[in-house]
Amino acid sequence: MRVLHVVRQFSPGIGGLENFVANLVREQTHAGHAVTVLTLDRIFTERDRLLPASDRFGACKIVRVPYLGSHRYPLARYFLRHLRDADIVHVHGIDFFFDALAATRRLHRKPLVVSTHGGFFHTRYALWLKRHYFRTVTKVSLGAYSAVLASSVNDRDIFATIAKRPVELIENGVDIAKFGDCASLEFRKSMIAIGRFASHKRFDRLFDFLRAVRDKDPEWTLAVVGAEWDLRADHIRRLADTRGQRDAVRVIAGASDACIRAQIEDASVIVSASDYEGFGIAVIEGMSAGLWPVLNDIPAFRRVQEESRLGLAGAFSEPAVLAQQFLEAMPVLERDHAALRKQSITFSKTYAWPLVARKIEAVYDRIVGERRRTIAGVPVLVTSTERAIAKLDAKAAAGRTTPVAFLNAHTANVARIDARFRRALQRFVVLNDGIGVDIASRWFYRRRFPENLNGTDFVIEYLKRTKLRHALYLLGSRPDIVSRTAARLDAMFPNHRVAGWHHGFFDPSLNGRIADDIRASGADILLVGMGNPMQELWIMENGARTGCRLAFGVGALFDFVSGARMRAPIFVRALRAEWVWRLVLEPKRLWRRYVLGNAAFLAYVLRRRQGSDA
Repeated sequence: MRVLHVVRQFSPGIGGLENFVANLVREQTHAGHAVTVLTLDRIFTERDRLLPASDRFGACKIVRVPYLGSHRYPLARYFLRHLRDADIVHVHGIDFFFDALAATRRLHRKPLVVSTHGGFFHTRYALWLKRHYFRTVTKVSLGAYSAVLASSVNDRDIFATIAKRPVELIENGVDIAKFGDCASLEFRKSMIAIGRFASHKRFDRLFDFLRAVRDKDPEWTLAVVGAEWDLRADHIRRLADTRGQRDAVRVIAGASDACIRAQIEDASVIVSASDYEGFGIAVIEGMSAGLWPVLNDIPAFRRVQEESRLGLAGAFSEPAVLAQQFLEAMPVLERDHAALRKQSITFSKTYAWPLVARKIEAVYDRIVGERRRTIAGVPVLVTSTERAIAKLDAKAAAGRTTPVAFLNAHTANVARIDARFRRALQRFVVLNDGIGVDIASRWFYRRRFPENLNGTDFVIEYLKRTKLRHALYLLGSRPDIVSRTAARLDAMFPNHRVAGWHHGFFDPSLNGRIADDIRASGADILLVGMGNPMQELWIMENGARTGCRLAFGVGALFDFVSGARMRAPIFVRALRAEWVWRLVLEPKRLWRRYVLGNAAFLAYVLRRRQGSDA
């Protein structure tokens, strides 16, 4: 898959957003995707330094474009030309890129995904304007995005108020190897704060807290490590000075990972007085090292504390109260330091990047349809005959019952109006059958399926090419037809055997007995020919009880194999027009299905926007 990430700041920029994209890029390139990052040509803190227009970040290509205006809403230029080769565009943050790509959707026609990363509510600057903008412009822009990925529970709750689609919670991943297990093995009265030097980090309150702690235990020290943003290192040192804590505070700006790691090695506690965080990556990174967290009581941090059951989440606006709580916890922290350190590291692993990247890739796949394409609420496997046979062989070898169905226009029509049938198909391996679903695929995903996996042809092809020897059981149709089909399949496939058959005209009260008879026959493949939706529902309700490893809903297969009905000539099938042949032969029986049904399906396809039926 060709993935384009769009983010206003990237390497060599330093920060939570930059780290998120960098780690996601590493995982995606490692998984074999072709990844490009589109970003701005200057770092906001170094606006006089022009970065190269083209660069590399490992296996990822970086493309940088010029911009005008403030770093709060930089107006990028010439960005649309870089979207041409992308299969999907992943926007990070709510900014100019987010709005501009939404506004130009009809020009570039690329599927869009956005990760919220806290929106733009990190500070109270122009708060009224931000709220109004969020409820108007941001709300309209969200409508152009096929998926909205909330980076935190707080983001999910905020964006759910304006999004038309459900907002999906995929929290930030964390590079837990970067500082993994590096905190001091012995308890030390040393704290560390990691992150940008930004006003919302509330270093004033952090130093008030430190002063309250040191009034009772002067051995405590604090390291403040990060990159300058809207605050400079000298300003932070002056804040510490005015509170009489200059000798207890180390301020290190522009620190490398190795430098940060060295500071963590001397610490036992990570602190943050921040009054806004979309997620709080630095805290999880600190916990991956084994640090014990003391955090401001905001939603993102409160959730970390509640889920980990570690540390404190309190009000840094009341430093004396929080300091007292902290000091009261110290005897337990000192006594159980090794166990608490281990708990922090274990908790951080729930945010490991491989897991987060897989969740994001599943979203891409749902939208782009690289592996599955959702049509009428039914996920259809994107595959070839050869790969499908290999997949089913693997499923059969695993031993559990795997139900298999074929989605054509008629099946899709039934699934759209029958929720029970639709839910059943969502648990099947579903293959594409016919020109109708190919049209839907091209409309929704701008590409056709690799092959037409017509049910009648595919089942025969599977029996020819499978590497396994199977025992078959046939269920459905009239007794004369199913018995002739059994005899015919026995002759066609000497490497398999027909273990038994049963006609399809029986009372539902006999379902259990028939399923037990199938199990007793020793069959491992069940072919059910009862028509949609009856055959799939029967498999769903009784398939596991039969003991069969593969259960196919085969429609009219028995009629064709037995000779009860004539297949269309090969050239007609090659033109994907077998439905016309069947309609000509049986107009009275099939006109409603093919004339009205196909028209209804095409009308449904034309109404749908790409990915909106996922």
